[in-house]
Amino acid sequence: MKVVRNLTIALAAYVALGLMLDASLGYFQPQSDSTVVLRSFDAEGGVQETVLHLLDDDGQLWVESGQWFRGWHDRVVANPDVELVRDGETAAYRAVPLDTPEALDRITQLMGRGDGIGYYLSRTLLLWAPIKPVRLDPKSPDNSREDP
Repeated sequence: MKVVRNLTIALAAYVALGLMLDASLGYFQPQSDSTVVLRSFDAEGGVQETVLHLLDDDGQLWVESGQWFRGWHDRVVANPDVELVRDGETAAYRAVPLDTPEALDRITQLMGRGDGIGYYLSRTLLLWAPIKPVRLDPKSPDNSREDP
């Protein structure tokens, strides 16, 4: 019985740590050279900014939702017109959430699966949240979202 209790405590601590890490990433939104700011818009037109890791696949830009708390992903599904702030420059994109095995495989490759322990460590710390790939297609200037 002591083993079961200890395993239950260890599992509960792991889940609590993972959820706290996930929530703190969403709250503090740490930035680095490989991150960008994604501006998504809610139903009322309100702007929400989220710091995300940008994946560049030979010019095709991707972001991925690999966390449990993903309000930005829900907003992008509801309104795919987004803006990407990169190196101080803002550009309009159309976010295309893709739920295909090919997109998932490509994203996990871009994230570094198989390139060492970093991929597996980050996925483990974030409780193996499902990865949801989002392709960013550039919008032409005449189709961009107009600022109020």
